[in-house]
Formats: sequence, C-alpha cells, structure tokens
Amino acid sequence: MDYVIPFCGSAKTSLHNQVFLEGVKVAILGGKGAVSAGVCKGEAVKGEYRSWSEEERAAGMKAMGRVYAGWGFSAAFYREKLYETVLGYKGLENFMTDFWEGWSTSKDPENMLVMLHTWQAADCSDQEPYNGDFQAAMQGIKAKALVLPSQTDMYFPPEDSEIEVQNMKPGVGTCIPFPSIWGHWAGGPGQSTEDVKWLDAKLRWFIDHDSESSAKNEKEVVVGSGRPEFGSY
Repeated sequence: MDYVIPFCGSAKTSLHNQVFLEGVKVAILGGKGAVSAGVCKGEAVKGEYRSWSEEERAAGMKAMGRVYAGWGFSAAFYREKLYETVLGYKGLENFMTDFWEGWSTSKDPENMLVMLHTWQAADCSDQEPYNGDFQAAMQGIKAKALVLPSQTDMYFPPEDSEIEVQNMKPGVGTCIPFPSIWGHWAGGPGQSTEDVKWLDAKLRWFIDHDSESSAKNEKEVVVGSGRPEFGSY
C-alpha cells in the first residue's frame, strides 16, 4: 500500500490504557461476583467455569456502561454539556442511562471480555520478525503514514501517537491531532460533524500534497479508525 491513515487509535496499547481496561473488565465480571485474573488475562476461574444468569448479565453490562462513560468523551465534552446541546439528552443522568447503559446492556458480556482482551493485549510488534521490538515494527512501515489522534482522547492521547511517529523512519510519518473536545468520538461515528469535516479535509490534503503523488489515482490508501473493539456505538 502507498498510504496508511489511522485515526483515534494506537499501534500498541499503552500501560494507562491497559489500566483503564482493567476497570471495565472488573465492572463486567462483578456482575456475577467474579474477578480479573490480571492485565491481559481474562476471568480468574476457580474450578469449573460458570456461565452467566440473565440477572448477572444485566448487572455486569450496566456497570460497564457506567464505568465506560467517564472515558469515551472528554472532560470538556461534559463541562460544555454537549450531551444536551448536541446529542439532545435531558441532563446527565438521562445521558448515562439512555446512551451509555442503553449501549452496554445491548452487548453480550462474553463478547465484550474477548474484545477487551484483544484491545488490552494489542501490540503490532508482538509478531515475527519483530518479537516485541516496537521501534523495529514502526521502522518496518514503508507506506506514508498520517496519524490522526484526538487532542482529548483519553484512550489514545496524542503523545502516544507522536511517539509512534518518532519511531518511524524519517519522512514516513506525520502526526496531526484533531482539535476536538469530543474525546475518542472525534471524527465519528457522526455526531461530531465539524470533526468529520476536519478529517475529510486532512485526508484530501495528505493525499493531494504528497511529494510523490503524481500518480495518486493509482495509489492504495488504507484509512482505519481505532474505535474500541467493543462494537459500533
């Protein structure tokens, strides 16, 4: 491929992100009185595994929504009450129940735990031929990369994206943060309309102004979002 444009994501899940996900994990597991076996591990099972009752499933997923609510959007998003002025909810509790709990309780806890593990353990260097050498993995990128973190993303802050680009070979990567207060929602899934316009403009700029884009119509472009593996919002 010629271009890669990841936004609101990371090449390796940070330690801070792993800690956040532990909170989500224990909230889910708490629904049936279980606990985490540790970072990048699943449930601590003693004896034979036990499935979920409907009551436990509802309790765990409702708790997950409450925990997740403090991370998906930024502090500024809540301070400016965009959940009311833009999304149309009638106060904070209405947003918590109808938006967050409405989303989380529609999910299956087993699916969420598997997806959480995928996210928590994610590391592009955890494969041949890099064998955990993150810098070597970053320097193995040959496509021109435009990395677009959200300025206020609490999962994938721009500092982490800047480190990734710094580890690429000179001239390969460019990092430009979204100037947004929507946190991880910058650029999608559609409610932050100005962010979507900003993203579209940056995609056009990057492709049209590349120094080797004389044959840009023949270039292969891969655009990817780092939306959490917890399914679409």
